[in-house]
Amino acid sequence: MPLIVVYNPVSGDRTAAKLTTDTILPLLAAHNVIPDKVAATEHAGHAGTLLLSYIDSLAVSVRAEITLVLVSGDGTLHEIVNALRSARSKQEGPFPILRVVLIPGGTANALHSTLFPPPTSPTAEPTVLASLHSFLSGTTQRLVPLTFAHTSIPTSPPVLPGSSENPDGAPVPTTSSDVVSIVVTSTALHAAILHDSEALRASVPGIERYKMAARQNETTWYRARARLLGPVQRYDVTTGALVTVVTAEEEEPLELSGPFAYFLSTVNVDRLEPLLRIAPLQRALPPPPGAKTMDVLAVRPLRDPSLEGKAGEGERKRFKERLWGVLGGAYQDGAHIKARYDSQDGKTEGLPVVEYFRVRGWEWIPEEDDEKAHLLCADGTIFHAPKGGKITSTVLARTTHELDISVYA
Repeated sequence: MPLIVVYNPVSGDRTAAKLTTDTILPLLAAHNVIPDKVAATEHAGHAGTLLLSYIDSLAVSVRAEITLVLVSGDGTLHEIVNALRSARSKQEGPFPILRVVLIPGGTANALHSTLFPPPTSPTAEPTVLASLHSFLSGTTQRLVPLTFAHTSIPTSPPVLPGSSENPDGAPVPTTSSDVVSIVVTSTALHAAILHDSEALRASVPGIERYKMAARQNETTWYRARARLLGPVQRYDVTTGALVTVVTAEEEEPLELSGPFAYFLSTVNVDRLEPLLRIAPLQRALPPPPGAKTMDVLAVRPLRDPSLEGKAGEGERKRFKERLWGVLGGAYQDGAHIKARYDSQDGKTEGLPVVEYFRVRGWEWIPEEDDEKAHLLCADGTIFHAPKGGKITSTVLARTTHELDISVYA
């Protein structure tokens, strides 16, 4: 079977090169597995180029199965998936099946942490090489296929008939770019933190910049509407079950009015970091195999009855404390999805602070004058929708993207 080893020498703690040379290659050799190629990435996007060049060198006439040993973070795998999808859309005929041996070499390693949750016992075996051991095992191999979330981001606003730019003509469609995510797609606070942290990278190269960016945005609310595309299930905190609120046959989506403090969706993962279990139902109540679903979490401050529908500076500062307190529950095995507001009558159970949905997709329609509501994060890459633009994210069926990518777990 063709096999290539790719490592990102600058991701995470920059130990990928040493780990590859000192541990991974000797372990492969001990099992009589000799890679066809070992390569280091040299710049952003290089991993996809390396893999496509390797595929071209094989000159396969049938649908070959290729193994990729990848030592990196989620961002490098994200680059590879998008490069393969782009290449597949331009190529007719057979396209390789990709099997990924994932070695965590990034900062957060969300996908690896989901497939191999951190040990709860200090004496437990470390999980760094768990995917490699699965690959090398002839009896306990397990492959987990990846689900793709496809997001379309407008790059120019629509030009409508009667406008100064187009007084007489037909509507001019919005141009857009698209991206595939394998971990997280977000707007609101999560996207704002990623966006603002980049401006701090030069002066604060460590992860402290994320905390600084979080403090800059902790009282910001994002004015937008979100439309959840059916079928839609909502998590019921009381019963601990997902309840259908929009069926697949219903055409009207479920609309959530803003403002939002938080809006995030995940595929494939329940964690964003080893201990940050942001979407616990991805594993606690997993979707059926092959299901076209993603999990969405939203926090809308004006659901808090103590704010009495007000959105002034005082209310935002008060809600900041609640927001951080609740989201901190994600570090307690996903306890944040059980948090409730106090009820108005003091007797009944209040509304959940975090709204949790399982959906086919979503649309995000930001208000034109709210600049930060136009930000989108896709697996760490930041996009900006223009005024009048609508962001759409949906789960792709395999028959649509025609890629077969799985990870050894």
